[in-house]
This record gives sequence, C-alpha cells and structure tokens, in this order.
Amino acid sequence: MSTSPALRARRIQEQSRIERAFAEMVGVVRGIIADGVVSPDEATRLTHWTRENPEIAARWPANMLAKRLEGIIQDGRVDARERAHLKAVLEQLAQNPGWTGFSLATDLPVDRPAPPVVFQSRTFVFAGDMAYGPQRACEREVVELGGSCERTVSRRTDYLVLGGLSASNWGQEGFGAQVDEVVQLRARGVRIAIISEEDWANALP
Repeated sequence: MSTSPALRARRIQEQSRIERAFAEMVGVVRGIIADGVVSPDEATRLTHWTRENPEIAARWPANMLAKRLEGIIQDGRVDARERAHLKAVLEQLAQNPGWTGFSLATDLPVDRPAPPVVFQSRTFVFAGDMAYGPQRACEREVVELGGSCERTVSRRTDYLVLGGLSASNWGQEGFGAQVDEVVQLRARGVRIAIISEEDWANALP
C-alpha cells in the first residue's frame, strides 16, 4: 500500500527537524573547540544539550558523543586528560562534513545480529571512512583497550570494521576487496566478524 501524502509530508518534516537539530549540535561543538580548549563548563553545557535532546543523542553518531560525555563527567568533574580526549573527539565530529548530511551507510554487508565486540587480544582492520574520525584514531582506541590493528585482512583478523560514512554501493569502494577477502577466508574455516562502525563504537567503554 502506498504512503499517503499526509504521512509523507510528516516524515519530511520530521527529517528536516532532525537535520536542523544535528546541525545545531555541530554548531555547538564547533563553538566549543574554536579556541582549541574544552573547559569543564563547556563539557557540562554540551552534556546538558544531549540530555535535553534525547532523540538526537540516541542516534548514531550523536550517541557516541553523548556516551563519551556522560562517562567523562560522571564523577562530577572534568580533569585535563578527559578534556583533551573530549577535544579530540569533538574535533573529529566537527571536521566531518558528512556527519550532518545523513550519508551514513545503511546497506553494508555486516553480520546480523552483530557479534559481541571484544578488544583484549583481538585484531581489528578498519575499512572505509569513519564517522569517529581518522582510522588512526580508531586504531588508537583499540590499542588502548588491549587489542591490535592491521591495515589488511588476514588469518589473524578477528574483526573487519566498515566505516559509517562509506557509500551504500560498498562493492565499488576500495574496501570491497577487504570484504571479499573475509568471505574467502570464512569459506576456509577462518572466523572473522564483519561489523559496522556503530557496533564497534557502541562497544567502547
């Protein structure tokens, strides 16, 4: 059954509202990092914004930021190390032009249901464009949690992580060969999980 014009109009209005809210959040983020420093008051203010906009904060990749903020200030204070870490995350989000454009990939060949993501002693390969930031930033998170990273898929690989900003026609992307390699290794009995960037980010502590 076709969608009624009234329902389509409501969906368009809702999409427009969400896009404006995302744009507002990015504006807040850019204002905070404009001077190169994230103060405790700024971190708290941004946390309040995510709490006041739960529908937006629940969506990828805003949920990544909201989770990070809650973790940073849960003890009631923001130390210098936490501010520096938050600044790095905010810079990655503010500099990512696709974040508010809803170009996030939704048709990638990831495992469903998503497998548990374990970092300790596991090997990760990142492919495609990450909403979180440069691949080296994602790799740094893995290493800090006891895992390791490589640039190409092999028998040592435990997880292939597909970037959240990768095009839906993933087969035409450079990482299509990485996916093909996983498929071939699986056929030979090698256990490798293909997960989305969102699955990976949601597993971060």
